Amino acid sequence: FDSDAAQGKLGGGVQIRLYDPTMIANPRLCDLVIETAKANQIPHQIAVRQSGGTDAGAIHQAGHGVPSIVLGVPARYVHSHVSIINIADYRAALELLLHLIPRLDQSTVDALVQ
Repeated sequence: FDSDAAQGKLGGGVQIRLYDPTMIANPRLCDLVIETAKANQIPHQIAVRQSGGTDAGAIHQAGHGVPSIVLGVPARYVHSHVSIINIADYRAALELLLHLIPRLDQSTVDALVQ
């Protein structure tokens, strides 16, 4: 097992994906998400993927661009009929979203694209 090649550690917290071959996350949104995780002591790990992609790849290019970021729960065997996750990572993702969503008022969202 090559731990350096692993895309995310089970038990390491919610993944905050900054880049994959289909998407470059909005830098201001990245800062907001990471700061929110740190301020609320939410376990997280930064992900920079060399392969794969998500729907954010198309979404971030829509119109004049949509500020996007991918939050994920690390999983093993994700493309099989069963996956394995650490429930603490799921809870960290949920907690981060619950703290992040109230911060995304209109002025904050507008500032992401200025």
